[in-house]
Amino acid sequence: MSLTRIALRIAAVEALKGRTLVGDNVLDSPNGALDIQADGTLRTDEEKPFISVYTDQGKAEGVTGRSLIENGVCDIVFEMGVSLGMTEVDQDTGEATLVGIQVPASDSTKEFFLDIVQRQLADALNDPDNPWAEVYRGLHYGVTKLEYAGARNADDGQRLAGHQMRISVQLADDPVKGDALDADAPFSGFLDLLEASSDPVRQTQAATIRSLLAGSNEPWQSLQRRHGMTASELLALGRGPFAGDEERASPMMEGATIDLQRRPQPAE
Repeated sequence: MSLTRIALRIAAVEALKGRTLVGDNVLDSPNGALDIQADGTLRTDEEKPFISVYTDQGKAEGVTGRSLIENGVCDIVFEMGVSLGMTEVDQDTGEATLVGIQVPASDSTKEFFLDIVQRQLADALNDPDNPWAEVYRGLHYGVTKLEYAGARNADDGQRLAGHQMRISVQLADDPVKGDALDADAPFSGFLDLLEASSDPVRQTQAATIRSLLAGSNEPWQSLQRRHGMTASELLALGRGPFAGDEERASPMMEGATIDLQRRPQPAE
């Protein structure tokens, strides 16, 4: 799994918490929070309105060499759901109203609720004062496609409505193992925010990712890791260890001389 894809998803989850009508009920890759049954109906086990975030597919084309750090296009999916049972009682009128907007719970107001949440979601991801959103934006180069879908269920008493927004983004490459991270790079900012979190799970995730990237590379090692080059290809570029160097300790070639002999000219 791409580390940058993980970072994109977590940054999106954290950027949305407390920024929409669902409050902190923003879920990271839950199993079936908004589940489409075989007959096309919707189900959910959630008890409150929610947003769930997934990174379920991606595709990199035109990859250079044998690189496995290029991420290409990644889809990040946001699913929003609300059902008739996800209500609160208006203390003044005694009516059941939708959470956060105090309008009577009905099919039309559920759609309104989800439309508002979807707009709040987009605003939160582009909030200049949201540090998690800043990291999210920095982890991709741009949006290549937006897709929207909606579904409803009124057959089993749950009366569930759901929206989905799928954003295809040009994801940044993964950092290379052993290469020092640029302190100003978005991925460094992501790890810093994870480590500063009060959630021990987030802190453990940060420690795990740092352990995967730990180490140090010689310049030729970095080149080999980044492009998946063979030892002979490195040597042909004058960058790798000499042939037969079992310890792989040859320094990088910094200069060389070439002895050119003039070819004899044919007699006239």
